[in-house]
Amino acid sequence: MLRQLLRKGAVEVEGAPERSPLPRERLGHYPRLHTAHPTRWEFPAYLDNPGCQWLQAIKALYAEPITFPASLSPEAGLMLHGLIRNLQPRLVIEVGTFCSVSTHWMVSALLENGYAPGRASEGGAEIHCFDDFGPIRKGPWRDVEMLKGREGWVSDRLTRAGLREYVTLHPGNSSDRIAATRDRLGELGGVDFAFIDGDHTIPGAVADLRAVEPVLNTGGYVLLHDTFPDQCGEHLGPRHILDHVHEVAGGLYEQVELYLSPLNYGMGLLRRVG
Repeated sequence: MLRQLLRKGAVEVEGAPERSPLPRERLGHYPRLHTAHPTRWEFPAYLDNPGCQWLQAIKALYAEPITFPASLSPEAGLMLHGLIRNLQPRLVIEVGTFCSVSTHWMVSALLENGYAPGRASEGGAEIHCFDDFGPIRKGPWRDVEMLKGREGWVSDRLTRAGLREYVTLHPGNSSDRIAATRDRLGELGGVDFAFIDGDHTIPGAVADLRAVEPVLNTGGYVLLHDTFPDQCGEHLGPRHILDHVHEVAGGLYEQVELYLSPLNYGMGLLRRVG
C-alpha cells in the first residue's frame, strides 16, 4: 500500500516521480504582445455605464495620458475589482497608489459589496494607501509628467468618484509608514488584502511585504503587480518574491500567477495559510 509522506509542506506519495514546474517559456499558454504596442488605454464600451458614478470616474482616469502605461489596464483593473468583490475584505492596504486607478477599482468593489465607509472593526470597510506621492516624470510610452501635487490630485479624483470616504492616504516611504501604522491596523482587525505595486526593486518589494506581514491575517491575500520582468521593463522585485517567497517572508503561502491583457506585466496572488 502506498504511504503518504509530508515533505516540504506538501503531501507526496512514496515512489512517485519528483515534480517541478516548467520554466515560463515552455508553458503552452503565456500571452505576449504580438501587435504594435498600444499608446493609450482603451476603456471598454461594455463598461461605459453613464448611471454609475465610479465607473465614469474610472473612464475619465483612463483618458488621462499620465495613467499610461504604469496604471493597471481596464482588463486588469476589472480583475482586481472582481477579486475584491469575491473575497470581500474589510481592511485593504495598497502600496503604490500612483494615479489611483487601482485604488478606484478596489474601493468601488468595497462600495458594491455593501460596506459603509468606516472602521473595518465595526462592520465598515476601508483602504489605506501608502505612496511617496512624489513627482511622476516622463518615461517609456509616457510623454507627460506630474511634478507636484499628486496627493491632492488623487484625493480630488476619489472625491469625484464618490469614494473618498473609504480611503486614508499615507504619504512617505511605504514600508516605514506601514510599520508606523501597524498598531492602528491591528486594532481594526488586521489586513485581509494587500496590493503591493510600489518600489519594484528587490530590496524595496521585500521591505514592503515584510512591513505588511505582521498585520496580514491568516487567510488573507497579497497581490503583486509586474511579475514578468521580460514584459514590464525588468522590474525584479515582485518576481523575486514569487520565486523566493518562503525565504523572504515569515508566513506560509500558497501562490498562483495571473496573466494580464493587453500588456502581460503579470500578477502574483499569494494567500497566507500559516
